[in-house]
Amino acid sequence: MQGTRIVMKRPVKLNKPIMIVGLPGIGSVGKLIAEHLRHQFKFEKFATMYSAHFPHQVVMLKNGGIRLVGNRFYVLKDKKLKNDIVLLTGETQAITSEGQYEVNHEIVRFFKDKLGGSFIYTLGGYNAAREMAKEPAVYGNVTRKEVKDQFKESGIVFGKTRGAILGSAGMIIAFAKMAKLDGICIMGETTVLDIDASAAKAVLKVLAKCIGLDVNTKNLDKIIEKTAAALKELERQQGGGIAMPPGIEEPRKPSYIR
Repeated sequence: MQGTRIVMKRPVKLNKPIMIVGLPGIGSVGKLIAEHLRHQFKFEKFATMYSAHFPHQVVMLKNGGIRLVGNRFYVLKDKKLKNDIVLLTGETQAITSEGQYEVNHEIVRFFKDKLGGSFIYTLGGYNAAREMAKEPAVYGNVTRKEVKDQFKESGIVFGKTRGAILGSAGMIIAFAKMAKLDGICIMGETTVLDIDASAAKAVLKVLAKCIGLDVNTKNLDKIIEKTAAALKELERQQGGGIAMPPGIEEPRKPSYIR
């Protein structure tokens, strides 16, 4: 296989779809939110993206089988919502610069040309501090000023982030802008944690308000409690201070997201 392919499992007819993208990245913020939404609202899979730019590996299944690493498209159709919701999540992102350009351009092309979509939300973590915030801030960057105006009452902070957005969270929004689609990248304030459920919860609450979903955050709350307990124990063992893992510098403020 060469290049990037999106394989349709079944045809879909969508009503003014919006797309939420939650892929692996800093703090696993986008991935946590996407999986939370997928399970709570029972999104149905309708397509899978494969790419030669993804890692050269397969996933081992519980039944003893295997499948290629890929990212999957799901849909939620609910009469209570103004728009059908397309959800994109999976195990990976492209591992080269060339792959990032090809894969993310294809995602936007597929959403616009094949699904008739017009608005994209990408989700991620913004590495802004060394210590966990009790109430993580939620930052945003948009495709154009008019989009920012739509989120004035959302609690999203604009104009305070600096640096670059690496990976799909940023590139999809950039390609959306080029394709004359509207979009927003929503970022939760996070640290060097591999899994930051607090940042994910902060973003999820804002996202749910924006799109009209009634979310239950109990699963994220459990992860937050376990993380807090683990950090407290680590601090106790280290005599009151949490040292950075070997080889990892203290993050500069602010940093970037994926």
